[in-house]
Amino acid sequence: MTLKANTSNKNENNFNTSLTRLLVCPISGGPLYYDKNEKCLISKFAKLKFPVRDGVPILLAAESKPIFND
Repeated sequence: MTLKANTSNKNENNFNTSLTRLLVCPISGGPLYYDKNEKCLISKFAKLKFPVRDGVPILLAAESKPIFND
């Protein structure tokens, strides 16, 4: 039996949103919320957003960007 990895670009940016209940912000320890438009995880407590690349959340402080409220 041979298994092949799904290499289609169709699922490249999909993120399993059910994982957000298991993830916490590495800075504040608070919950994270997925923003479908920006493809990132948002920490409202730390006011940071973390990128999601190829469906994988990058929860590194160095990769985060601040959220500015207007």
